[in-house]
Amino acid sequence: MKSPWQFVLSVVVGLTAILAIMMAAFSLPAVHSGINQIPIGIVATTDATYQKVRVPLEEKGFKVTRFDTAKQAEKTIEERKNYGAFVIDSTGDLTIYKATAASTAVAQLLTDVGNGLVSKQKAAAQAHLTELMAKTTDVIQLKVLMNKAAALSEKKASVIDIKAFPKDDSKGTGLAAGALPIALGGWIGAVAIGKLIKGKKQKFIGVISFAVIGGLGLIGVLQYWIGTFDGNYLLTSLGAMIGIGATGFFVLGILEVLGTAGLGIAAILLILLGNPLSGLLSAPELLPAGWGAFGQLLPPGATGTLLRNITFFDGHAIAQPLLVLGVYICLGMFLFKLGKKSTR
Repeated sequence: MKSPWQFVLSVVVGLTAILAIMMAAFSLPAVHSGINQIPIGIVATTDATYQKVRVPLEEKGFKVTRFDTAKQAEKTIEERKNYGAFVIDSTGDLTIYKATAASTAVAQLLTDVGNGLVSKQKAAAQAHLTELMAKTTDVIQLKVLMNKAAALSEKKASVIDIKAFPKDDSKGTGLAAGALPIALGGWIGAVAIGKLIKGKKQKFIGVISFAVIGGLGLIGVLQYWIGTFDGNYLLTSLGAMIGIGATGFFVLGILEVLGTAGLGIAAILLILLGNPLSGLLSAPELLPAGWGAFGQLLPPGATGTLLRNITFFDGHAIAQPLLVLGVYICLGMFLFKLGKKSTR
């Protein structure tokens, strides 16, 4: 029996729509990426210094908060409330506080911005010294000014990395590369369980088993093979289990209600959108406004953030990713219980 031409056309149109969504999800964030309210701190001894640093940073797209001491700023970085801070002491020296484990891209960005601020300081001070040297004829004073100019040329920003990746994977490449395996692996595992295993109870146990074993295996690779993680293995694995379980139950539930047609919906949400919008390659705040926040509401983004915060930030700021993943688990279980495909 041949397929009707209307069916052929609908399949082609549907595939084209999926291709368009895939292209948009991967291309638009890359084209329109930038600084979108990245939270950072400033510690300055005077209001004038603070305003002088704050204004250009906010114009670039940073969300700036002032702190009285470097310890206060450092605490907010450790608690995942800020990505970093610029600390300017009474002599004008700048120290950059950053957390590479929070985002390698943002950490490098803060370093570049901090060095740019120091370059501007040096240029202004050098111009002032040059003006003073041009006006003086006193040999001793001229020598003092020349020494100041020489010292000024050596001035640079100090950098303190509050939370860094282990030496074996200092750039966190393993975590960034893990976005696709988290999304695709969970999807493939759930589809295989849904299609190959018979019986609702067996499928339910299958997803739980896959989440447990898959979580242990995923973190085992990242921690003991690649070297991206160096925290508590079992605790980090628990986070991975929750992430895989969220993906697994969501896909299983859709399959149980919609059958094969649900695969496309799950693939769009988890792979075509979830992977590029996860923020693991950069940071949610470096994606276009709204895209990064949306990506954190999908399992890959929530799982990546959960793993990052458990491993490197002592469990701070895990409430949102846990809530997101919990919703997907509950929704998947509800759909799985509601659906009847396994019994037909």
